Formats: sequence, structure tokens, C-alpha cells
Amino acid sequence: MDGIIHIAGVIPRMGTTTLALQLVRFLQENNYNACYVEMSRQNYTWVAANIYNGASLDRATGKTTCLRIQMFGSDRINALREGDLPYDFVVCDFGNLSDVAFDKQQFAGGDCGILLCGNKPNEIFQTEDALKNPLFADALTVFNFTDPSDYAEIRKMMMGRGVMTGFMPYIPDPFHAGQEYSKVEFFQWLMDMVMYIIHPEGAQAE
Repeated sequence: MDGIIHIAGVIPRMGTTTLALQLVRFLQENNYNACYVEMSRQNYTWVAANIYNGASLDRATGKTTCLRIQMFGSDRINALREGDLPYDFVVCDFGNLSDVAFDKQQFAGGDCGILLCGNKPNEIFQTEDALKNPLFADALTVFNFTDPSDYAEIRKMMMGRGVMTGFMPYIPDPFHAGQEYSKVEFFQWLMDMVMYIIHPEGAQAE
């Protein structure tokens, strides 16, 4: 396995599920075997399986397939970690840091962490608190719902983390399969950074 990627938002409804599912989609389109794991309590996998036509459940493995994305519940994470199922990347959606069930230690235990942040009044203080937490010191930071005119100023405010900071384009459908919304550029940057975190020696050599 190349890596287990953990994603969490600083507050609810930051777009962690959209980011996680779209990252899996991007990896699939680049010939990697990737899956989504729901580590939060929102029960998104069950809801998606009951809304989208053609969704299927393999009870033997616990795998739900929805619009070509393979999804698992948190109860399968150990089997995935141990390589019982053949994936190059496992993308885990941890929901948000303010959830009482959020496990900071478990989130920090992934190969690469991604914090989904915001710069609006109801987001900024939680973003600052998350960035101060030493457990998240190596996490990549992605801002969502951000005006492009603010990108440069945000990177400047992030100081040493500026190079680790990206901006997620607006993607209205978590399962979107097209090339719109500048997705390719963003997810290529994100995976370049993920691989740098996971394999810094190889990235430096390049």
C-alpha cells in the first residue's frame, strides 16, 4: 500500500466528504486502486447507497460501491491497514474536529493528514486552534469556500505552512466525475504534497 490519508474539517460542513470522495475519484482516474472509509458518525455511506441508483453492497467485505467509488465503514479500517483488501490508497473521512467522537490520536496516526480549513468568521478561530495543535503539525492544510482574491494573503498568514496550503475548488456534487471546476490542477497538487509527506526522501531526490 502506498498510503493511508486522513481528512478532517475544523468545523462541520467544511466539505470533508466531498474532498475525500473526489480524491478517491482522482486516484482512480490516474490508475490507482483507492477507496473511501467513513470514520465519522454521519452515516454518509448508507445514505448514498440508498439514494444513488446502482449502488451495491458486498456483505462479505463490507464494501459499498456507489458511482464506481468503493466505500467502507470504520469497522473495516484494520483489515484495510493490514492489506487484506488490495488498495494503493485508503482515504479516510474523519468528519470534523469538534465532534465529541473525533479521535485526535487516531487521526494523527495516518501516513498523511489533511485539515480542511476556512477563513470565515465562524471558521477562523477553529482553524487557528487546529493549526496550533502539535498533533497536526505535519498535516496539509486545504481551505474551502475561499475567494481566490484571498489566496495570496492566506498563504502569507500561514507563514511556514504556506507551501503546505492549498485551496479546494467549488465542487457541488461529491461524486462528480467530470473535469470541470479546475479539479485536475488542485488534486494533482494535493497528491504531489501527499507523496512528499509520505515519501520525503523520494520527493527530495526528484
